[in-house]
Amino acid sequence: MTTEPALPESDLHSRVLQRIKEGRLPVALSNNIYAGHGQEAQCDLCDQSIPPDNVEYDVDDPRGGKTLHLHSACHSAWQHECALRLSDFASDSTQT
Repeated sequence: MTTEPALPESDLHSRVLQRIKEGRLPVALSNNIYAGHGQEAQCDLCDQSIPPDNVEYDVDDPRGGKTLHLHSACHSAWQHECALRLSDFASDSTQT
């Protein structure tokens, strides 16, 4: 199974920022991740289908009710940005 990004790395980063700004992806770290063969679901980050020869991550949306479907690389890019934002928020909270 492949874990290569569906988009170039530079596009992934800008897409993560866009999806967070639009509210399509939350700023949260994944608590429950289910990984397996792609089920042809549309990736919530890059909007491309996740074929069976790709790893698909299914993540419970912490806002409730919805499951997010992501390519492995898309999940990593999203979680990296979330970790940066949450780290910055924690640093700002302790300084005031």
